[in-house]
Amino acid sequence: MKVLYILDGSAFIYRSFFALPPLSTKSGFPTGAIYGFIRAVFSLLKTEKPKCFIVVFDHPSPTTRTKIYRDYKSKRPSMPDPLKMQIPIIKELLSLMGIPTLEVEGYEADDIIGYLAKKAVDMGFLVKVYSPDKDILQLVSDKVSVINPMNGEAFTKKSVMEKFGVPPELIPDYLALTGDKVDNIEGVKGIGKKTAVKVLEKYGNVENILRNFEEFKTAFPQADKEELELSYFLVKLQPVPELDLKESDMCMKEPDTEKLKERLTELEMKSLLKDADAIFRSLSQKGLF
Repeated sequence: MKVLYILDGSAFIYRSFFALPPLSTKSGFPTGAIYGFIRAVFSLLKTEKPKCFIVVFDHPSPTTRTKIYRDYKSKRPSMPDPLKMQIPIIKELLSLMGIPTLEVEGYEADDIIGYLAKKAVDMGFLVKVYSPDKDILQLVSDKVSVINPMNGEAFTKKSVMEKFGVPPELIPDYLALTGDKVDNIEGVKGIGKKTAVKVLEKYGNVENILRNFEEFKTAFPQADKEELELSYFLVKLQPVPELDLKESDMCMKEPDTEKLKERLTELEMKSLLKDADAIFRSLSQKGLF
């Protein structure tokens, strides 16, 4: 069975930057996010040896969520300039490695990942998504697994149920009730993790709660219907317009290893430089591009 590997590039870059100590070249150019990101990509290439692998990024334009709720993700620290400077370099290095990337105006990486996962399953792929975001767990199915690249935790339908008490398809409902501080989603006051599970066992999903809101409000008098509707909208993956993507658009291309090594040398990343030859030689020998 062919496998598509999808990496949530934006989430991983952002979290890596704040998790890792700052690094820079002798001239002072920041490289911590570049190093952490490329090290993770090299690790995936080395262990998984993917033929089809795509990295997805948020588009910088306003999204459907920010247009409706301007405070969405407002509690996250703004992107610092040292991180902004590294993103174009990361994309350049991915291109030199022959790894395709994708971003769509008006949509977050999560939405694009949802679109890609469905499209890939329809094309006969198993899908492995690498993302640290809880929202993305709603994609987990018999053919889609999610791995947190920060700690290696892998989620299947069974493990999502064990950790959250709800199946993957109810993760948006669960998060709409409990809230998600990372994305500045309030949730319903008085509902924590255990209560959310009980509420969903009773009502089935948020749509049924909204249909029976007066009854629901007797148990949770601080609940606000419009706020719950907004929270549910924010945590659900948004449909992305159909993209003209072929299987080859999601798979590895011939890397420019000489230019890659040149750029890694300029970035003073000797440890990555040592790995590059061995990794891409191994991938080439397996006929993966």
